[in-house]
Amino acid sequence: MTNSSSTTSNTSGDNKWQDIIINDTSELVELQTWRDGTPEKEKDVQSKLNKILAHFIKKMDTYNGGKDEALQMRSFEWLSDDDGDESDLPKYRVFGFRAGKGPRKVSIICHLDTVPPGNDDWNPFEPRVETRVYNGVPTDFLIGRGSIDDKGPAVVAFEAFTRALRSANETALENVTLEVLYDTSEETDMATPHYFDAVPGAKPAFGIVFDAYWSVRAEKGIERPTFSIHANDGSIEGNDSQLFIATLSTPPAPANMIPVTAEAHVAGRTELLKYFADNVGTWYRAYPFDDSDYHPADISVTNSGSEVVITAKVAGAQHGSAPEQNRANGANPVVSLTNFLASLVDRGLLANNHNGKMCRFIRWAFGTRVFGENHPDLLQRFDTVFKEGNGTTYALTQLIQADDKGGTMITLGLDIRYAIGHHGIGWDGKEGKLTGESLFKSIFEQLIDRYHAEAGGQKLMFQTATVFGPDIRSLRDDNLFRINTAYRAIMGNNCPMQATGGATDAHGYLELVTAGALFTTSFGPPVNYHGIDEGAPLIDLENSGKILLELLQKELCVQTSQAKHYAAIHHAHGCCN
Repeated sequence: MTNSSSTTSNTSGDNKWQDIIINDTSELVELQTWRDGTPEKEKDVQSKLNKILAHFIKKMDTYNGGKDEALQMRSFEWLSDDDGDESDLPKYRVFGFRAGKGPRKVSIICHLDTVPPGNDDWNPFEPRVETRVYNGVPTDFLIGRGSIDDKGPAVVAFEAFTRALRSANETALENVTLEVLYDTSEETDMATPHYFDAVPGAKPAFGIVFDAYWSVRAEKGIERPTFSIHANDGSIEGNDSQLFIATLSTPPAPANMIPVTAEAHVAGRTELLKYFADNVGTWYRAYPFDDSDYHPADISVTNSGSEVVITAKVAGAQHGSAPEQNRANGANPVVSLTNFLASLVDRGLLANNHNGKMCRFIRWAFGTRVFGENHPDLLQRFDTVFKEGNGTTYALTQLIQADDKGGTMITLGLDIRYAIGHHGIGWDGKEGKLTGESLFKSIFEQLIDRYHAEAGGQKLMFQTATVFGPDIRSLRDDNLFRINTAYRAIMGNNCPMQATGGATDAHGYLELVTAGALFTTSFGPPVNYHGIDEGAPLIDLENSGKILLELLQKELCVQTSQAKHYAAIHHAHGCCN
């Protein structure tokens, strides 16, 4: 995708902003808040979240010192323990800070949890500043897990909130309530919607979900299917003259993250393994895949004598919502490895066991493509909102080898971000989330029937679940107008309004708009959203903070020197009446 602004890529900036961003974000990055689904890890995450809360409370106390009560911040927290188990840990948790007592609540919403680091090779929890080329210009980046998603923005939001209050008076805060709200499980369970549903008055009149880029007017729907194949008769072995794929897997990671590696363990007779290990690299380099422009993942090959391990390594963007970016400038290790292994099954070099069948299904159903091009009548959709090149996407993100009561089983997990045409109910032109379920259950039934008819052999099993449908806003939306006016006041041009595959806490709430902190729609290098080497361009965080400050000051009716030109526009649109 093209960058939405070229004005942000430089290393010059406001030292006061950037010093706070670097110092505070670094402290948060060091506190690991990623989950792996275990009770032990959850206990550790909650402990780290307590330290982050203490960090912000200390900043609140510093700000409040000596101020009249009407001008002070106050903290709040909501916990839900209704998770049906005996744990004393909360199922959902949000906390934040408020000021003012007016009936109109304006919120900035961020999150403090992260995706897992992927691996430790890049020192993900040792924050540091590096210079990277961004929009063609050397730019200072803060590197570390969470730096851009979403701890850096969380720090910026608190700073903008604090600066807005410094410019306010008691009269302004009688009319407006400002708050910064922190979700603690956005990457997994999304606590914010549960908070809004549980607490009367929790939803703001206007909220900015500060967790993407400037700015989002539509989000695709999300579907999370799995396809599974059992081993034949509980066995993983081929005949004596063949090697076989004993295991096929990716490291534990969420479905919305293209994995760092995909790995196949090939077993069989020792003399065959040596021949295989000596030649598999050459076969991989010669394999044509399905597109001469496809750039396959790098692989490494090791032979222990009892098995050969082939490891494919990720390159490029890793966010599951943007597999097209990964394919354009990188490689998904699941895609590269399974497509190649399918060719070895075809040649009889590997047995057609359950893992071989999975590789062949992946190649047949998706190949290396991400928009469903292999079966366009079933899988490909785009429309006037999610246009061609930004339609339904298919990210292959998980290979899970497990023992089931029916025997060994291989499962493929996908992250699907889908356009309007894949939803069960069409769009009537009104703003908001499309209700109901997607069409994928029927589509996958047809897909598997087609595969069985064309390829024969064992039929696959699948499960699928619609997380939610597409959410679409009008370009004339009042809150988008407010975003655009503040953006223009700081940046000097109109704010882009993007349709995205990413999902945020704004999904399904017309009161909320997703905006910032990036000034690019690219999730790949050098930002690496959800990827290894995640980095936040400091100038983007700084400029985003200035836009947020402009927004909050307008809500408080504080006249800023940068935006006096737009006061008449705000007044005509109903602000400060």
